[in-house]
Amino acid sequence: MGDSKGFAVRRAEESDAAKIIELRQALLTETSFMLWEFGEFEESVEQEAKRISRLNERDNCLMILAEEDGRAIGNLTAYGGETRRLRHRATLAVGVARSHWGKGVATVMLEHALRWSREKQLRRVELTVHTSNHRAVEVYKRCGFKVEGIRESSLLVDGKYVDEYLMALINDV
Repeated sequence: MGDSKGFAVRRAEESDAAKIIELRQALLTETSFMLWEFGEFEESVEQEAKRISRLNERDNCLMILAEEDGRAIGNLTAYGGETRRLRHRATLAVGVARSHWGKGVATVMLEHALRWSREKQLRRVELTVHTSNHRAVEVYKRCGFKVEGIRESSLLVDGKYVDEYLMALINDV
């Protein structure tokens, strides 16, 4: 899927594994808003390719890659529930290279994922975000997500406890 903003968003493929690992490593050095710390998420290209394959095989999972000039600048993963009682929902993880913050990358990826979620008739799409990540919170709200609650002391980042918002969007399916 092309975009007039100079970048493209598309479903990730196994051949994108090295790009995704490179982006993830960059994200972990650029921001403390990610779940993992630098050096903690160590997967080989082969392991990442297998993960992409597993996600692509499941109806309620999706991995999106945002690229500019062949370089990964953003990634969104939707993890669908595995049990019958959770198959109607997906949990999102979003990351955008700092060089592309404020350029619409997250919004385009979210819009793509939300269209997909409606096509797959997923009722609930949810995510967590640091309460201090105001830019991301505003993007999520603009895309239709609502704060459902606060997960107090949910993360330990740089020796300090951090609260997260639990945000969700309910599709009319």
